Amino acid sequence: MPELPEVETIRCSLLENIGAVIKDIEFRRTDIIKVQDYKPALLLGQHIRDIRRRGKYLILDLEPGYTLVVHLGMSGRFYMQDEDAQISAPHVHMIIYLDNGYKLIYMDARRFGGVRFMTDPEKIFCHMGPEPLSEEFTDSYLREVCRNRKAAIKTLLLNQNLIAGIGNIYADEALFAARIRPGRPAGSLRPAEIKRLRQAVVKVLQASIAQRGTTFRDFRDGYNKSGEFQQLLQVYGKTDCCCNICGQTLKKDIIGGRSTHYCEHCQK
Repeated sequence: MPELPEVETIRCSLLENIGAVIKDIEFRRTDIIKVQDYKPALLLGQHIRDIRRRGKYLILDLEPGYTLVVHLGMSGRFYMQDEDAQISAPHVHMIIYLDNGYKLIYMDARRFGGVRFMTDPEKIFCHMGPEPLSEEFTDSYLREVCRNRKAAIKTLLLNQNLIAGIGNIYADEALFAARIRPGRPAGSLRPAEIKRLRQAVVKVLQASIAQRGTTFRDFRDGYNKSGEFQQLLQVYGKTDCCCNICGQTLKKDIIGGRSTHYCEHCQK
C-alpha cells in the first residue's frame, strides 16, 4: 500500500498542475466513487487551486466547497500524462483532462482504493492523528500515546487515529533504526527509546521521500516512474536475509495481523 512517502511523492510530482482547469472527466468504472457529495460534472471548468496530502490521502482542492480526495488502496496509481499520449496501462478507471496539455489518470488493479467527491473532506480527516513530519509529532506526544498501552509498539505506529500515514514498510524500518523490537508493549518504552523512535520515524520517512518512495511492483510517482527507496530497506520484506548490522538472520513474525521483519539481536 502506498504510504506517506509515496503519496507525498505523487503530490510533489503533480504540483505543476495547480492552476490548470478541468476540461472533462471520463469514468471507465463508477464503483471507484466512494463518496459523492456532488456530481463530478460540476468540476468541469474549475481550477485546481491546491494539491495536498493528509496521511495516505491525496487531496485536490478546487473551487470553494469542491474537493477531490484520492486513496490508492493497495495497488493504485495517480499520475499525469500528455493529453495526446495513448493510455496503454490496464485497470484505468478515471481520467481527468486538463487545459494545460495533461491528463490525470487513476488506475487500481485491485480496487481497494477509490475517489471521493466531497464538500467537506475534514469529515474523514478529523479523527486522524498528527502528521509525523509536522511540529505536532513531538517526543511528548509520542510518550503520551504510548503511556500505559499494552498493544505492540508496531500496532500503535500503524494506528492512523494516533499517527497519520505510517504503514507496514516504514513501521518496520523505523523500529529497526530505533533498535526497538516491534512486538514490545508500547507502554514499556522508556523516554530515551521514545525519543529515538520519533527521530527514526522522521528520518526514515524523509529518506524515502528523497528517494521518491518505495516500489516493489505497483507504486509509481506522478510521472508514472518507480521510486528507489526499496534499495535502502534494512528489514522490510527481507525474510531469511542477514542483518546489515550484526549479520544474524532477520526474523519474521505476525503482529496485529501484519507481517513484521526485525533483528532479534539488534532490536530489544
